[in-house]
Amino acid sequence: MRNTLHLVLMLYLFSCQSSTPKREESVNENIRLNQIGYHPKSNKQFILTDTAATQFQLINNQQETVYTGRIMSNGTWAPSGEAVYMGDFSSFEVPGSYQIIVNEGASYPFEIKANLYQEAWHASIKSYYFQRASLPIEKEFDSLFHRAAGHPDIQCFYHPSSGKTSGFLASPGGWYDAGDYGKYVVNGALSTGQMLLLCTLYPQAVADQALHIPESGNGISDLLDELKYELDWLLTMQDEDGGVFHKLTAKNFSGFVSPEAYDLDRYVIGKGTAASLDFAAVLAQAARLLAPTHEFWSQKALEAAEKAWKWAQFNPQVAFSNPDDVKTGEYGDAQFADDFYWAAAELYLATQEAMYLNYLQSNKETYQHQLTNSWKFFTRNVGFASLLIHQELIDPKLYKTLKNEHLLLSDSLLEAINHHPYRIALNTFEWGSNSDVLNQALLLCLAHQLTADEKYLMGAEQIIDYIFGKNATGYSFLTGFGSKKVRFPHHRPSGADQILMPIPGFIVGGPNGDRQDHQEVAYTSIFPAKAYQDVQPSYASNEVCLNWNAPAVFVLGYIHQVRN
Repeated sequence: MRNTLHLVLMLYLFSCQSSTPKREESVNENIRLNQIGYHPKSNKQFILTDTAATQFQLINNQQETVYTGRIMSNGTWAPSGEAVYMGDFSSFEVPGSYQIIVNEGASYPFEIKANLYQEAWHASIKSYYFQRASLPIEKEFDSLFHRAAGHPDIQCFYHPSSGKTSGFLASPGGWYDAGDYGKYVVNGALSTGQMLLLCTLYPQAVADQALHIPESGNGISDLLDELKYELDWLLTMQDEDGGVFHKLTAKNFSGFVSPEAYDLDRYVIGKGTAASLDFAAVLAQAARLLAPTHEFWSQKALEAAEKAWKWAQFNPQVAFSNPDDVKTGEYGDAQFADDFYWAAAELYLATQEAMYLNYLQSNKETYQHQLTNSWKFFTRNVGFASLLIHQELIDPKLYKTLKNEHLLLSDSLLEAINHHPYRIALNTFEWGSNSDVLNQALLLCLAHQLTADEKYLMGAEQIIDYIFGKNATGYSFLTGFGSKKVRFPHHRPSGADQILMPIPGFIVGGPNGDRQDHQEVAYTSIFPAKAYQDVQPSYASNEVCLNWNAPAVFVLGYIHQVRN
């Protein structure tokens, strides 16, 4: 059956490739645009690189020119080494399917329509279902990418770094973190927390049965159901004294095998301040949101969160680093002020206890967005966001201060976007650069929520344009979507399943000027904004990860809610 599905998919992809573009001319790869399309009311811009032209045409399916516009120079962009030009057709709002024509060369086709991102948004959420450990992906819930269960994790060894020397931990469930099969507390907590922000703003944004997952039909939002699968695993990672173990992995990465073929021993590794605080934060956050539907669970989650906070109070500087015999992802962090802030914010909102408010007032965090390693630096921003969303629960003076600082940060992002050749706010390309731009979009969405000012929403939409193809590589960075698709992500289930295309809905890391894998991967460009290779070995540019998808879930969901 799988071979038949594989053949059908190959024929489908061939037919799609042979029918696009709609004109006979070949696609001009120097035309970069959002390959999904544009909402009628959004900014509609495209980038043209290294091409002398002064005019463009917008054509419809009948090959009719429906709009003509000017192409303007945006200067040279050093990170990509390109001369950059831009066309703008924002005033054209007629729904339909279109292409841009420049010098007889055609862009990839795209649409102008309402309800533009629902399919991509739902796929970005369902990608987490495909990352579930200890559970088979049943054919009933996906006829193509079904697989057997991997990693029951009911008898995991304690590594000496955990502080225990005997016994086993039962820690089933949760999500695989990235392209590997590890489960990590700090990254899982941050990613869940970012998506819980969307649930806070729009509790019913993802309806029951919208995602077609095993819990569908239980009367609860499918997004909350999916998040609870990770939250239930997080609860298993708390030690008796309240401290939280750092990760559950083998000592080394496996080969590109399917989950059920994985045969390495699994270990509970480390225990530290960051894991304990991030655990406390997200469990307190979830306890608030899930109380109406999971009252008993929420009580237990809040108790666990408070216990973890107390442990961190007595152990405020326990940093994690990989033991010598462990080579899996480290997620190390030696600065905990931002983690304390996030945990205090969520615990205050959940309990209204003065000691947490006192902490926030006595330990102000700088209102900033630090690039790269969002699992390390974006925790404070989730804390800020939760406080701002719950204006009614915090001191008016604190709210005013946080709002003013958030808008100052958001205005600086807009200023950068407006002066950027590609209309994003990023010039530094490191590991997970796509999460950097998506986190910027998340901040802009929150500014829109606070003010209803359209400029912030349009800034976020321009960043989404980048993700879907208006970038220096021309790739759409969400697997399964766009014309120039990512086909070979660094993702073990996709690499091992013998299916032509990868599992859809994953944001890949994106351009990375550091190219940590350059000895294994032949990059075609050393320009940082182009340092991306769609090949399976490229863990530095083409891996998937929970915290790269989480802001995409928030931003696509937010845009879907306010535009429709």
